[in-house]
Amino acid sequence: MSSAQAVSRVKRLLGEKTVGHMGTLDPMAEGVLVIGVGKCARLFDYISGRKKSYIAKFKFGYETDTLDALGNITQTTSDIPSVDAVLHAMCSLVGDIEQIPPVYSAKHVDGKRAYALARDGQAVDLKPVRVTIYDTELICQPKMDEMVFSVTCSSGTYIRAICRDVAKMCGSLATLTYLQRTKSGNFDVKDSVRLENLERIKEQAIISPQDALDLPVYQVDGALYDDMVHGRKIKCNVEDDSFIFCNGILFGIGRGVDGVLKIKTYLRDE
Repeated sequence: MSSAQAVSRVKRLLGEKTVGHMGTLDPMAEGVLVIGVGKCARLFDYISGRKKSYIAKFKFGYETDTLDALGNITQTTSDIPSVDAVLHAMCSLVGDIEQIPPVYSAKHVDGKRAYALARDGQAVDLKPVRVTIYDTELICQPKMDEMVFSVTCSSGTYIRAICRDVAKMCGSLATLTYLQRTKSGNFDVKDSVRLENLERIKEQAIISPQDALDLPVYQVDGALYDDMVHGRKIKCNVEDDSFIFCNGILFGIGRGVDGVLKIKTYLRDE
């Protein structure tokens, strides 16, 4: 299913009006999809931009229009690169690189999704995007034309594009045939809740914003609770984004701006 379909399932299962995911997961992929519920859907900017880790299988010898197993084959080759050649290519990508996103992607082109234009047969010209590959490691080689890697990268990196580029560097073609996101920020697949289990445990699956983000806590004097509720000015010299509490209640994420408390992301339950 798509990330949007997963969000719809969660919305229905929890009976929540506001639900949103924190970073698209390709329909072919499985693994970690962080979903914000209620006011926590406002945490998108804090969570979506964090580094991701994947397990990916590259199959050499052909390429599809989508660069993954769901697409139509567009090219084939009998040139299958050696393990050493592929490892050398993968290692050369570690660091900051300019990556051209797949044509079938959610990138916007003149206000429309690239994949929508591609499906309509229109030419799609996507500009390179600067991304970071932190680490790659060969896990195994199931067959002579298949290699499985672990990849840790910045948000916005397309593993399908890595597969395409590595094959090209080796004078070959390749397609992504399996993808699992194992980590998204500090969220690990081993701690994830499967949709079928969510139907059983429902709200018990929801974690607090404090467990989702590693931010300091700032306690506002309880005597200022009424000022907090009504948005009056409160002195604050905290320089970093922090969870703002008053009388044990989380008001949101904020910091001091010109010596005055500024709530950037409001999370208090009404």
